[in-house]
Amino acid sequence: MKDREKNFIFDGPFKEYCPMYVEYKRNLGYKFGESSLYQLRYMDDFFKNYDMALLRLKKDMVEDYVSKRGNESTKTQHMRMSLIRQFSIFMNSLGFNFYVHPKELIPIIKTFTPYIFTHKEIASIIKVLDSLDYTPCSKHYHLIYPMLFRMLYGCGLRINEALSLKKIDVDLVNGILTVKKAKNNTSRLVPMSTSLQNYCRQYASNMGFEMHDNGYFYPSRDNGKYNNTPVYVKFKHFMKKAGIFTDNEIGPRVHDIRHTFAVHALEKMVQDGQDIYCALPILCTYLGHRDIESTEKYLRLTEEAYGQIIDSVTPLYSGVFPEVKINE
Repeated sequence: MKDREKNFIFDGPFKEYCPMYVEYKRNLGYKFGESSLYQLRYMDDFFKNYDMALLRLKKDMVEDYVSKRGNESTKTQHMRMSLIRQFSIFMNSLGFNFYVHPKELIPIIKTFTPYIFTHKEIASIIKVLDSLDYTPCSKHYHLIYPMLFRMLYGCGLRINEALSLKKIDVDLVNGILTVKKAKNNTSRLVPMSTSLQNYCRQYASNMGFEMHDNGYFYPSRDNGKYNNTPVYVKFKHFMKKAGIFTDNEIGPRVHDIRHTFAVHALEKMVQDGQDIYCALPILCTYLGHRDIESTEKYLRLTEEAYGQIIDSVTPLYSGVFPEVKINE
């Protein structure tokens, strides 16, 4: 990634300011990876056709840039609008006079409704994983997937966070994972449950790991980083085998395991008597979110958890809304 960025050249009218903008966003905690760099360079190239003797963006120029192109998706147009809006705000902070595309005109992207696994479905998947056979062409296959699923569900990690873990990031003595350079370019410590900690120890022993070296905790066949593409494919297979969806259904995503962790964790905290408004900041920190709002989006309350959580919140708003009597 770093080597490719060295050759990422901006040569449009904003060539002096694009690198400054990238640094600005990263200093705010945004990763601003390769796809974002491509978008920024596309924007810089787009305005080469304009007379930029005076460095500014007028309304008609911005509207030309954000206009819909053919059959492009709403998401693509949304990303282009968001980028030029944020870039204009940045440039204005430096004293320029750029037209800022109104936020209310940026199309809303449909959010995917996550699938929340029941506790029974989680147990079914684990049963499938624990019955995997040894495969000569991938000798650690039957060890990696049961461990990976338990860590995703037990710690709520993003798939890339789990696959990026090095052995030195997994503290088997204290039961703590060190997640480095995650989303928003942040790092965090993630405690494990005692049962997961013990499973990690057994996994490390079965893999013949020396936990103080810099190798990956989930190594590929050549001891590099495990690719997430086969993980997506394999987990679809495991979920189908567990009876969670059929041939004619799309089925849950791997990322839905993280959503499920959030819901089940909140459910457990409420069962243990914790105040829901105290529980959310804890969960927010654990998941590595920037704010509480991000965490709230993860909480899709299943019928299984709904009653207990709502019951815990009811006393907080009791009496706030007067009872409405209807005379029929």
